[in-house]
Amino acid sequence: MHDYLPSMQALRSFESVARLSSISKAATQLCVTQGAVSKQIKILESFLNLALFTRSARGLQLTPEGRKYLGVVCKSLNELNSIGEALQCTPKKQSLLVDMIPSMSNLWLIPKIHRFEQRFRHLQVDLINGDGPPDFQQSQADVYVRCLLEKQAKGHTVELFKEQLLLVACADLLRIKPITEPLDIMAHRLLQQNTRLQMWEQFLTQQAGNIKLSELRLGMSFQHFFMSIKAAEEGLGMALIAIFLARDSIAQGKLVNPLGLKIESSYAYYIFNPSYKAQLLKTREFNQWLLAELKDQPR
Repeated sequence: MHDYLPSMQALRSFESVARLSSISKAATQLCVTQGAVSKQIKILESFLNLALFTRSARGLQLTPEGRKYLGVVCKSLNELNSIGEALQCTPKKQSLLVDMIPSMSNLWLIPKIHRFEQRFRHLQVDLINGDGPPDFQQSQADVYVRCLLEKQAKGHTVELFKEQLLLVACADLLRIKPITEPLDIMAHRLLQQNTRLQMWEQFLTQQAGNIKLSELRLGMSFQHFFMSIKAAEEGLGMALIAIFLARDSIAQGKLVNPLGLKIESSYAYYIFNPSYKAQLLKTREFNQWLLAELKDQPR
């Protein structure tokens, strides 16, 4: 009845080597020697009478049979881990590593993280910053949150929301140079976002007709929204800022959204989970909490 059920040690070794494409990295993660991992892979291949990896100068690659087997192994290990957690009367204290884009972590998550901790007292959130498509092999994060173009959002993802940008400036700046129509914006210095260099041209063309980048008074450029928000609050120019990041500054009177102008960018915000962690209870708890927190807020 159980003729094709190998040992848990062999399955964990196989999953780790397949995910990391490296016996040495798998050994480090599993806290065993490379020889021990190699032995478990050989035992598993012998047990199944199948080659699970091809070995070449480029390293280890899964065979078609190996890829098929990996999907089932990952799902089974995740389910066993999740049910083990669920059966605990008092959940085991765990660390949850979240890799999030800097502006969202600084301006949005950190002010709200106490609400997560109060609800999930068994989880301690450790926060690191990253940008661009996540590399599951280089980081051990449980959850990644990124702002990307749709074509970049590949893998195990959930779309949170599409990005909308608000026009913002400090009130003092607008008292000196009021904005009564979109064309008045061109009298101001415009702060740039490194990742969205064409947004001002697109925004003003949408609001006031065909505008060329050469006609604009472009000011300093910044890598992240939290930097642009601070610069706008200090009166260094006008900025286009994601709505959910600008909301607090507007509510506090530090920034103003003249004429209620905004634009939808071609970016969206996504949750990424490595396949081998997607079904973990702690991962699902954070994902569900994040979706609920964002659900009823203007974005």
